[in-house]
Amino acid sequence: MSSMTFGQKIFQPKPPIQGSFPLDHEGECKRPMLEYMLCMQREKNDSSKCRSQAKEYLNCRMNNNLMDKRDLSSFGYNDEENQDQSEEKKST
Repeated sequence: MSSMTFGQKIFQPKPPIQGSFPLDHEGECKRPMLEYMLCMQREKNDSSKCRSQAKEYLNCRMNNNLMDKRDLSSFGYNDEENQDQSEEKKST
């Protein structure tokens, strides 16, 4: 039997809008990912309460070349939040 039938649409794969997004096969960003997922579970999927974990995960992916490096403001994180986070790290 033929795999092609009349009227069947042919699947045309398209690349993601933001470019490639390779999987983390080596587990380089597993810890930040798990921390984010646990936060989301704890906060009942309220992502606004898990912003710092999300930023850590994005930074990890960018630093390990698992995604293109971009300014976090393009993801909705403003510079003020980035400064607050760096000041918190300095004080500890």
